[in-house]
Amino acid sequence: MAEDIFLSIIIPAYNEEANIVNTLTEIADFLDGKAFSSEVILIDDGSKDRTLEEALIFEEKIPNFRIIESKPNKGKGYVVKKAMLQARGKYAMFMDADNSTSIDEIDKFFPYLEEGYDAVIGSRRLKDSQVTVPESFMRILLGNVYILLSKIILGSKVNDFNCGFKAYKGESAKRIFSLQKMDDWSFDTELIFLINKLGMKLKEVPVKWAHKNTSKVKPFKAGVESFLSLIKIKWNDIKGIYEK
Repeated sequence: MAEDIFLSIIIPAYNEEANIVNTLTEIADFLDGKAFSSEVILIDDGSKDRTLEEALIFEEKIPNFRIIESKPNKGKGYVVKKAMLQARGKYAMFMDADNSTSIDEIDKFFPYLEEGYDAVIGSRRLKDSQVTVPESFMRILLGNVYILLSKIILGSKVNDFNCGFKAYKGESAKRIFSLQKMDDWSFDTELIFLINKLGMKLKEVPVKWAHKNTSKVKPFKAGVESFLSLIKIKWNDIKGIYEK
């Protein structure tokens, strides 16, 4: 009989050679102190550096650790969806490979998941959030504009869409991610839209977060793409794509 998994931890990675060892070391130490069963899925989005080689050394250090290679590079949304649909946990989460939010923040999420929330998302924009290394002024400005447009176009009510630290009830994740269409980083906003559309329960929780200079997002280009992605999500909904 297959082992019952309490928590699935998914790490999407693209050219994260500089960060992945530190992130996986923290995860290994965190899980070593926990009584629950877990699995860790690192899904590589066609990295061109040594991300995979650096990650392989953890096969002996983390129970139920596996690597999924996805080639060619298709985007964060694509690989997170792929891993989420394979996750076996009662709860399934994903976090950034650069460790912007450390794994121990998940302890704040468990009470809400046990209470029955379908999704619990990390936020950098709540009263008790701790941003230890802030983003640039331009990133903050564009982020605020994106949040405003998301509320206007999609009717979403959360304060932070793109913090890469989110957890789901396993059964809820299967339903939500099976409807996901966006392959790039705008999938976060699409998922929140789908949670609301499906009438599921969502909780936003303050987390400790630090901006990493290794971030691959280019603010101006991302700003244009952000607006277009919101239009696409809305158009998908109008066409009934999310009803299928």
